Amino acid sequence: MRKNNPFPQKANPLLISLAVIVTLFSVCLSFILMLHNSIRQREVLEITDRYMVFESRVQRLIYSNVTLLQGYEAYIKLEPNLDAEVSYRYMDKLLSTNSDYIRNVGVLRDTTIIWNYPQESNAEAIGVDLSKVEGQKELVLKVKQELKPVLQGPVGLVQGGSGFIVRLPVVMEDTGYWGQIAIVLKSDKILEEIEAYAKNSGLDIAIYNQENKSVPFFRSIGFDANSQLEFAVDPEFINWSIAVSSSNGWTDSLLFVLLFVFSVCFCVFAGLLMYKYIKSNNKIVMMSTHDSLSGLFNRNFLNKYQTIVFAAARRKEYKLGIMLLDLDHFKKINDTYGHSVGDMVLVETARILKASIRTGETAFRLGGDEFLLILPEVEDVESLLHAKEQILNRFEGEFNIPGYPIKILPSIGYAIFPEDGGDLDTLLHRADTLMYLEKLERQASN
Repeated sequence: MRKNNPFPQKANPLLISLAVIVTLFSVCLSFILMLHNSIRQREVLEITDRYMVFESRVQRLIYSNVTLLQGYEAYIKLEPNLDAEVSYRYMDKLLSTNSDYIRNVGVLRDTTIIWNYPQESNAEAIGVDLSKVEGQKELVLKVKQELKPVLQGPVGLVQGGSGFIVRLPVVMEDTGYWGQIAIVLKSDKILEEIEAYAKNSGLDIAIYNQENKSVPFFRSIGFDANSQLEFAVDPEFINWSIAVSSSNGWTDSLLFVLLFVFSVCFCVFAGLLMYKYIKSNNKIVMMSTHDSLSGLFNRNFLNKYQTIVFAAARRKEYKLGIMLLDLDHFKKINDTYGHSVGDMVLVETARILKASIRTGETAFRLGGDEFLLILPEVEDVESLLHAKEQILNRFEGEFNIPGYPIKILPSIGYAIFPEDGGDLDTLLHRADTLMYLEKLERQASN
């Protein structure tokens, strides 16, 4: 069962404001992450759509040059013993108006180059067995074994420079593998077109060969793996992997940075407002229940407190004691030293009373130089008189106003519940009478 605590509870402004900051920041962060995921999903769809357009252009660029020579492949199948002169004339006619991207075309018998068009600039490559050339032998042998076309590159060429090589297997119906057609595409032209496609599609790209996915052979993008998508381009033929990100993706990053900074500022500002509110509220509570000068509880709080402690004393059948204090010659101190020193006397009195009471006992300033102590559990009158004696001893031994030769004693009246009365007013009347008699007795002795 919850105890009815009469004392006002002060909220901890620092802990509450920190809790507000953490809670609000969690909400803001959840919103930012939700927004990020939504934008990310939308961006993935947009980039994928743009990439599909980009990829189709790249494939069309490469396949159009491959298709150009598929007729030549059929020609060789019909005439496997075709001599070089006829072959070169055929290639002259075929590529006279279609050589923008094709650097040269080589024909391999098995894995050795037997023709290389144009002949003048590529004669030195004729007779080279590409199955023995590093950088080319793997795919040459792969085409021979698997009988599937493949694109390689960019690679260093035997005749110098670099290019993309499309290798088409030539397979005879009766004898099987005959050789290969190697189409060398101009790497600078192809990459120039690919860059234009990427720019038109609003994409940043980096292209890797599947054999080396750590270093791109064309362009590069940021290192943040979460900001990019990866696609494989026709892995059966074009052995590339393309990393893609939006060329204007940095604006989203800036948006999230701004949202994050705003959230932090907003949460801190809300926490500061909460801190100030709780501090002000605590101050209002303190002002309503405490005496502003002495820091003791005031008469307003006494009205609530007495109801609870008397009800508890009745329920538990405890004795309850009170002591009413009034400072002797306090008016004289005010008249002699001024009200500021009088206030110092009241503050010092409050200090002594706080030091004198035990846990569960409460001190009040009722007004002026009048104070009240409530002791919820006392055994008898003798214990109340013992507490009174201790208070007087503290005043005699500890009371001190720095810079002023002031010594003061309180007159103390007391009463005990239920012997002296059944409510606070009755007990106060009894204690006031005893206090007045003590004050008269002390004046008479002086």
